[in-house]
Amino acid sequence: MKTLREKISFVLTGLAYLMFHLGTNSTVDNITFGSIVSGTVQQLLTTAPYCFGFTIVAVGLIRYFTGGKWPPWDRIVRIFLTIGIIFGFYFNLYNSGYRAEQERLKKGRPPVSESRFLRGAAPRPLLYWA
Repeated sequence: MKTLREKISFVLTGLAYLMFHLGTNSTVDNITFGSIVSGTVQQLLTTAPYCFGFTIVAVGLIRYFTGGKWPPWDRIVRIFLTIGIIFGFYFNLYNSGYRAEQERLKKGRPPVSESRFLRGAAPRPLLYWA
């Protein structure tokens, strides 16, 4: 990291990594600062082993294709942060869907289906694959 632009992009990548890992351990009704911090730390600790593993594989591939030279440390950290952003996005997507489903079950709402959107459509029978 020699130029100011590289330093700024490094910091922005780190902030994006934290933003994509923001999470909460509570329901929509009682979100507090503590639940956001604990949910974020829990998500960081959940995705960190996968990020480390994929970073090791990616750096190994880079070393193989460049003749055995290690990339600079800031490039390795950028690879880790980028992989972490991807994992954080999908993990948050999964968790938000899970929380929405739990809220739906708690309130007793019917499941979402195409018959709710197409009022005149007859419900389809369930398909069972053997």
